[in-house]
Amino acid sequence: MHYDLIVLGTGGVGSAALYSAARRGMSCLGLDRFPPAHDRGSSHGESRLIRLSYFEHPDYVPLLRRSYRLWDELDNTLLDRCGVLYCGPERGSIITGVMESARRHDLVVNPVDPGDYGHHRFPEGSQAVFEPQAGWLPVERCVKRHLDEAAASGAEHRWGDPVTGWHTEGSGVRVTTTAGTYSASALVVSPGPWASRLLPGLSLPLEVQRKHMHWFECEDKRYENGFFYDLPHGQFYGFPQADGLVKVAEHSGGESVQDPLLASREPDPEDDKRVAEFVANFLPGVQGPRIKHKSCFYTRTPDDHFVVDRYPGSDCVAYAAGLSGHGFKFAPVLGELLVDLATGEEAAIDVTFLSRARLPD
Repeated sequence: MHYDLIVLGTGGVGSAALYSAARRGMSCLGLDRFPPAHDRGSSHGESRLIRLSYFEHPDYVPLLRRSYRLWDELDNTLLDRCGVLYCGPERGSIITGVMESARRHDLVVNPVDPGDYGHHRFPEGSQAVFEPQAGWLPVERCVKRHLDEAAASGAEHRWGDPVTGWHTEGSGVRVTTTAGTYSASALVVSPGPWASRLLPGLSLPLEVQRKHMHWFECEDKRYENGFFYDLPHGQFYGFPQADGLVKVAEHSGGESVQDPLLASREPDPEDDKRVAEFVANFLPGVQGPRIKHKSCFYTRTPDDHFVVDRYPGSDCVAYAAGLSGHGFKFAPVLGELLVDLATGEEAAIDVTFLSRARLPD
């Protein structure tokens, strides 16, 4: 069968692209070697932060505003606007970036009185601010919701059938899997840590890093917000208390892996130590030792910004790669943009700052 569009990889961004295409009335197929909302890539682990005052770059804010709207349209129970507390040096990258995004896009970010946050400790000389519109997303539920709604709109989704390759053919594309071949007029590639395999002709300068997520006991109901700390030895973040647990992880650091399929999923002693010390020093209401652990992957670019672009030499193939550990919150808008790019539609939001051209070969 010939499709209007095929999506390779149906994690966070790919599931959103499949949904966006199906909602437009396109015949579309999603392909993934793993089942829906699997734990083999980047889009799992129960929760992801979402925030408007984006310290990574103010140009992300229009994408985030669109993403907020799309999450609510998909299911208004997904995005929990619990607020996020930022803490770091006044002139550090986190606080400086948050305040610049807030200034440029007129966002609400409030200074914090440490006395109001007795369940947190702040380093001497640090500044703390609070963004009330930030929050978190239940990552597996989000992926499943996109896939379920895509199927309800007529999309097909097949997993357990690894893609072995794809190529342009005439004005369209042909995709080969272990079970057969499929053709389409357009293709979206959202490969996560498998970018080097599914986008082999690009030679993207990407590094795949194994990251760790930890859950600790916590009965203190004051942990009702997300948090992000910028410390001299690393950046750490966490989520509101839920079911007696708080989730904590380190955003900085990471262990390079060559093959995500073969990489260990076991805890790393050095990561365990850093996170445990952070909890002991700055979260007095959170109790050790760790109760639960999971691992996932960051696929990082040299500048930690995404790559969203058309495939060179093809106007009908679009891809997103190198989301660098902060891409999930953008899933619905990136899915929408990728379908626009692959089908020749004019994108509603300018993403040229995320093009491949900025990176070295």
